[in-house]
Amino acid sequence: MIALKKNKLVLNFFSLGFVQGLIGLLQLIVIPHVIKKVGIEGFGVIAIAQVVISYLSALNDYGFNQTATRQISISGANRITISKIFFNVLFCKLILCFFSFMILLFLLLIVPVFRQHSLLYLMGFIFVIGQSSMVSWFFQGLEKMRLIALLNLGGRIIFAVLVFVFIKNKSQDFLFLFFLGSGTLIAGSTSIFIAVRLFHLKFIKPSTGDIIHELKEGWHVTIANLSSYTSQYANIFILRIFTNDLLVGYYSIAERLFLTIKQVLVVFSQVAYPRVCQLAQKGGEHFFAFGKRIYIPFLLTVITGCLVLFVFSPQLLYFFMRHEYFHSVFYLRMFCIVLVIVCLNIPSTLILLAMEYKKSYFYIITLGMILNILSNIILAYFFNATGTVVSILLTELFIAFGLGLRMLGYLKFKKIVSSE
Repeated sequence: MIALKKNKLVLNFFSLGFVQGLIGLLQLIVIPHVIKKVGIEGFGVIAIAQVVISYLSALNDYGFNQTATRQISISGANRITISKIFFNVLFCKLILCFFSFMILLFLLLIVPVFRQHSLLYLMGFIFVIGQSSMVSWFFQGLEKMRLIALLNLGGRIIFAVLVFVFIKNKSQDFLFLFFLGSGTLIAGSTSIFIAVRLFHLKFIKPSTGDIIHELKEGWHVTIANLSSYTSQYANIFILRIFTNDLLVGYYSIAERLFLTIKQVLVVFSQVAYPRVCQLAQKGGEHFFAFGKRIYIPFLLTVITGCLVLFVFSPQLLYFFMRHEYFHSVFYLRMFCIVLVIVCLNIPSTLILLAMEYKKSYFYIITLGMILNILSNIILAYFFNATGTVVSILLTELFIAFGLGLRMLGYLKFKKIVSSE
């Protein structure tokens, strides 16, 4: 039985990873085309807008990728139970989507640099709607991520085709996020239809109490996720304050490659999380065996891959930027180190969330956000984009250390309690 579960997890990872790799490859193909048509400065403007849209999308996710996934994974696939969770979460996302749009309108009114590109932001909001409709948390909880991955791939293919066909010059930069959102919305709508038909979900109208419960359940995870997003995306805003769109463009290319490769870690976390939630019901000692069999080989693979990327960063960046690639080599090499540190965070993050120690996770991630913003303001002022990358490295080290200590403390406490 253990071998069967391990094989299923490995199969899910490689199949999902393969699809995610194709999605990443599509993005790597699209970026040079967009840079050629809108310029590095124009790409910097798109990068700023995408940060805002991604942040609103994270607000709409509201931690459901952790809380709802956990509920689904331990539900035993009971049709009534998963139906109730499914429609509760969809209604919550509908409400959050409305508030997100109000926030966007408010930002367009009060922030001049956003208002200058208001069409880009308004057209980009379709990505928030599309991402809200994706029920990846549902398929993740049932350990059937391959289906949702294929839908994601279909959405990105639509996006890539539209970009190559319609984006011809800098004045059409607003179409980038619109096309990205359109592909996501098609994939999300299809995922809802498939989930309802495939699992014979029964519509159960959420009560006010159900919605309030879901929002309370995900509060700490949501704030932690938003803090993590703030740490990740505030960097580009702070850098823009002290520099210009051109330098932001150089930095954002290296960051985009970093985020694309980071999806490998995201895939591993998505595949492993439902299994970790199930192990949490059995006891903390099962985590060590899981880590030895699954996590350690993955960590060694990531370290090897990052070493290869570190060495061949100039060649990879030359593909995107030609003669101007040397501006971003240092940034990408620093991101290689960050990737290893992020990978070290995975066990502690999954275990703390699976054991419902959400407050501890929230406090550490929030402190990391504060450290990131303060260090970035200081370092970006003196060292520009180099300071930004260093601040990210320091933040990830702090989070890895904090989460690791908290995880070991809880596992030790559990072991003492169980022995008594």
